[in-house]
Amino acid sequence: MRRYSGRRRGVYISPLYVVLALVLAAAAIFLFFRQPEEEEDAPREPQGVQTNQPVQSEEPRPAKAATASGIACTLTELGEEAVHTGELILVNNQILFRFPREQDLVSIYQEKSGSYYVRDMEVLLSPVAMGPLNALLDDFLEQGGSKSVNVVAGHRTEEFQQHLFDQSAERSGLDHAKKYVAQPGGSEHHTGLVVDLSILHGDGTSGDYDGTGEYAWINENCHRYGWVVRYETGKEELTGIWDEPWHFRYVGVPHATAMAEGDLCLEEYIDELRRYPFEGEHLTVDCADGTYEIWYCQGTEAYLPDSGDYQVSGNNVDGFVVTYKVS
Repeated sequence: MRRYSGRRRGVYISPLYVVLALVLAAAAIFLFFRQPEEEEDAPREPQGVQTNQPVQSEEPRPAKAATASGIACTLTELGEEAVHTGELILVNNQILFRFPREQDLVSIYQEKSGSYYVRDMEVLLSPVAMGPLNALLDDFLEQGGSKSVNVVAGHRTEEFQQHLFDQSAERSGLDHAKKYVAQPGGSEHHTGLVVDLSILHGDGTSGDYDGTGEYAWINENCHRYGWVVRYETGKEELTGIWDEPWHFRYVGVPHATAMAEGDLCLEEYIDELRRYPFEGEHLTVDCADGTYEIWYCQGTEAYLPDSGDYQVSGNNVDGFVVTYKVS
């Protein structure tokens, strides 16, 4: 008969089982607290960007405001069309002219003074530039110039500009046409604010106007009458047109003065004016007929003076330029 001793044995647990149990417990805890992974192809939001947040709109500009110099102004809606009209509109082969249904033009032949010639009665100009043209060429004659200036071009239609471009390309090649003839829609002549000059000799023959000799006075002083030589040497990359000393553009006296003093073509000047918003520092210009304060307004609204002598012009790009006569 087998007998058992009175001593009890302890339970033996292998260390391998202990390690396995700890590993399983750790895995259970990890799975319990683990966050669901994003799907592999799910789009990720950029860091620092909060989505589904309401867009904060800019506060509306006050209807009434004053410049730092104390000019009381009212915010006025002028409309998209007005951005593309005025004495300061920029027109080139990249920024095209917006053709209006009607355009106010006068015959230079019928309105001119006796100081110069005009090709014919069909050479047209905006009325705002007519007086300054007469004044410029009257003073040229008075200071000793000869009566030999001939205005040979003014306003042009889109169809006529196409004819000139095609004609130049046929005669001298496409590269020549691109250098010296604006493409239809890109010509400043569409504005009615441009004249091209030539020379009419006493024997009835014509010559090119190059702005030298006695005619240098015109090119050097035209800004005092609101005119600028639009295409000059050194500005070709900006204007897209090579040197044309015979091509004059009317922009108004204060702007022509600022352009002349800063050696700026119109492309540069339009960019420069953006540095003078209504809310900031304004441009002050002292010129032949007084002192002017100038500011820029982006969009289709502009702060216009409540009183006083001022002009407003679109820039044909993105806003308006307000020109206030201080004195």
